[in-house]
Amino acid sequence: MNAEPSSPPPVRVVVAAPQPDRVVRAVSNLVAAADRPLDVEVVVYGAGLELVLKGVRDEEAGRLRETGARVVACANTLAGRGVTAGALVPGVDVVPAAVWHLAVRQHEGWALVPVW
Repeated sequence: MNAEPSSPPPVRVVVAAPQPDRVVRAVSNLVAAADRPLDVEVVVYGAGLELVLKGVRDEEAGRLRETGARVVACANTLAGRGVTAGALVPGVDVVPAAVWHLAVRQHEGWALVPVW
């Protein structure tokens, strides 16, 4: 009896996005180039938060969601800006601290791709 070949485990990539520019393009290129299963998570913090604030870069935020990437925002950045999670476009989750979240993901074996 021959066993069916199993698909490889997904490549797990966490994208650090402290600036809103180039994030959508980088993630779109990553997804398009993938030749195996892929899990992508984008962590926005600092000025990168603009990418997911309602009414700021809605078109880009929509294109980012279309890639299938999970997007999370830094609670520290939200607090520093005096905004709540309600100001984010739909589908964006909040993590307590971007720097800690990125460290944990790397510890879990995720590849870090910084987009400056």
